[in-house]
Parts: sequence; structure tokens; C-alpha cells
Amino acid sequence: MEFETQLPADWTEGFVAVDDGVRLHYTRTGGDGPPLVVAHGVFDDGRCRTPLARDFADDYDVICYDARGHGRSDAPESGYDADSRAADLVGLLDGLDVEHPVLLGHSMGGDTVLATAANYPDRPRAVVSVDPAGLLQHNAENRDDDGVGEAEIEGVRQQVLWWHDHSKAGLLRADDEISGHVEAGEAELASLLADARLRVSANVTEVFRSGWADPEDYYADIEVPTLVVRADVGAEARERDRASVDLIPDGELLHVDDAGHCVFRDQRAAATDRVRAFLDAV
Repeated sequence: MEFETQLPADWTEGFVAVDDGVRLHYTRTGGDGPPLVVAHGVFDDGRCRTPLARDFADDYDVICYDARGHGRSDAPESGYDADSRAADLVGLLDGLDVEHPVLLGHSMGGDTVLATAANYPDRPRAVVSVDPAGLLQHNAENRDDDGVGEAEIEGVRQQVLWWHDHSKAGLLRADDEISGHVEAGEAELASLLADARLRVSANVTEVFRSGWADPEDYYADIEVPTLVVRADVGAEARERDRASVDLIPDGELLHVDDAGHCVFRDQRAAATDRVRAFLDAV
């Protein structure tokens, strides 16, 4: 059975045109709280972060946006590297007149918010980066400094086209990740992911070609309090994570027990509580 998420009536949505004319779609909870801007992971979109937005909406003005190539945002052929994604985020802040927000991102979005804090150190109040892609690539045991190969990039493009060959109902049955959430009784999450997969552009494969924000190139330039939230990994991986996060002058590292890459989905209560404690202190 398909599930459709209904946003609260007092939430708003719209579009902001950033410097190169690309329109970014956003959803906003509103309210009198400080701004919290949420950047999603690759293939997802802002709507996928609806559960997180609900959790924080009583205390924050939560803004969930669709990165270029995702959701309802425009999907040009270029502009998917870390610096361009950071410029997009700052363009969104400018368009919405948002000053000194907390930036929270996951995976690709975690990479984006770290690059934003490094390139525009006066813009955020604080940063929460959840399993950031650049950190994962930098610290991978099988790290390849040449980046992702063309064959792998083509494989990603074919995956996107495969999603587009299906209806939503078809994805709920045929996609292993999405159908797994259906079987687990997570109908809303399955629906949000299916919608995102149908909207994402094949142009987002440029994210993998362009690369991520490498810790050695970006982290030392981050001036604001920064919490890096990581999945539950082994001792050697934790040591590599620590070495990277120590490059951030005011950086803090948290590994969440029993959590995989999607930390907030796997350990929602624990992750939310720890992030709230961090934000209450900054």
C-alpha cells in the first residue's frame, strides 16, 4: 500500500534561485526558534528528512532543501562538487534571509555543510555532520586517491535510470532497500525514499566524479563548533575518524552504537538526544 506524507498546514515550501540561476526547492517549518538547515544525502531529498524536521520543529525553524539534481530542484549538468554545493547552500541562506543557522547534513549533505563552514566561516552558528561522505572516502581502508572510476559512475547512472523505469508502486516492491522498509512496517520512510528516487536526476552522478570535501583540505578552516556523528565502526576506523576530526579546531566526534550509515534512521532517539545536547551547549 502506498503512503503519502501530509505536511503540517503551517509548514511552507517554495523555491530560491541561487547565483547561477538554479532553483532550489525547500520546505520550512517556521516558528520563532533559531534556524536549522538540513542537507540530505545523495539520491534522497528534503522530504526524506521530514521525520527529523518534526522532531526539531518545536524548538527550531527547520529548513529542509533539495540539493541540485534532487527532489524538485533544478538538475543542471554541472555544479555537483563540494564547493558548488556549498555555494548553493549559501545562496539558499541569502535567498531566505537566514542568518547564522545551525547546519545539519547527512552523507553528501554532511559533506556539504562541512565545506560550507570551511568556505564561509562566518555563516553558520554551528555544524552537525552525520557520516559525511568526504570523511568516509578519506578514511576508507581501500581508499583510492584517484576517486571513483568511470565504470562505477556509469553503474550509478544506470541505477538512477532503473529507478525511473518503475512506478512508485513498483519501487516499493522491487528496490531492495525500499521494500525492506515496507517489510519492516516503515511505510512513511519507504514512501519518502521511493518518491526521492523517482525525482532524482541522473546528472547527480557528477557528485561522484567531482569528489568530496577532503578533511585535509577543508577541516582546519572550520571555525564554528562542529559535531561529527559517525556510525558504529571498529577501533581502527574510530582512530582514523579521530585523526580527521581533530583537524577541526572546535570539533567533536561521536560514534553512535549500533548505528549504520543512516544514523538517525537506525538510532533515532539516541542520535537526536546527543545532537540536542550539543546544540544546547553552543
